[in-house]
Amino acid sequence: VWGLMTIQRQAVAAPQFRVAALEVRGLRLLTGDEVLQASGVEVGEALLDIDLDAVAQRLDSLVWVRSARVERKPPDRLVVPLSERRRVAWLDWRGRSYGIDDDGVLLPPRRLATEGIEDLDLPVFQVPGLRDSMRVGDVVADSTVHRLVTWWANVRAASPDLAAEISQVEPFDGDALRLRLVADNLEVRLPYAESSERLATLDGVLQRVYGECPNPAYIDLRFEGQAVVGHDIDRDPVG
Repeated sequence: VWGLMTIQRQAVAAPQFRVAALEVRGLRLLTGDEVLQASGVEVGEALLDIDLDAVAQRLDSLVWVRSARVERKPPDRLVVPLSERRRVAWLDWRGRSYGIDDDGVLLPPRRLATEGIEDLDLPVFQVPGLRDSMRVGDVVADSTVHRLVTWWANVRAASPDLAAEISQVEPFDGDALRLRLVADNLEVRLPYAESSERLATLDGVLQRVYGECPNPAYIDLRFEGQAVVGHDIDRDPVG
C-alpha cells in the first residue's frame, strides 16, 4: 500500500500529470472557453486531484447543457463529452419570445452568436396564463406547454416539411390547436389527436381552398373527413 501511495504522489507532482487542456466533445452552440470557465478547472492543476463529479455538476448548471461527463485522459487532459440544449420553438412570455427545448426547459431570449437561421426560424407558442415566476433554465411547469412541446416533436418527426410552414401554435377550444402558416398567416384548426394525419392532408386542401374560396379566414380540420373553410361571416364546407 505504501508503495502505491508513493507512486500516486509522484504522479500528481509530475509536470506531465497537470491539466494542459479540456477536450470537449459535442459542442455546437457553446464555445470551449465558456466550458473551461464554467468547469472551474485551472490549467496546470494536478490531473489526479480533480473531482470529476464536481466538475460535471458545474457544467450541468449551464443553461445550454443538458448533460455532461468528465473523464481523465492522462497525461494532461480532461475529456468532456456533453449534450447541448437546442431551441425547438419560441414561447411568448411577458412580452418577449424565449426559447424552449424538447424537455420543456425555458431558454434565454437572447440569440447566441453561434446560432444560425435554422436555430432561430421556429414557431412561436402562444399560451395564455403562464406564471410570472418561471425561470430560465428550469422546466416550464405548465401542462399546456408540455402538451404543445410533445405535439410539436411528433409533428416534426412525422411531417418535417409541413412543420417548416408553421409560424405560430396555440391551444384552441379545449382539445384542439390553432396554427398560423408562414406564407399568408392563414389559421388552421386541428385536434391534438391525429394531428400529423390531418396536417398531411393540408397541401391538397390548400390548393382547392385558394381556387374556390378567395381570402379564407381559417381552415378547420377538426372534423373527420372534411375541411371547413371559414370567412368572417360564414363557413363553406370543402370535401
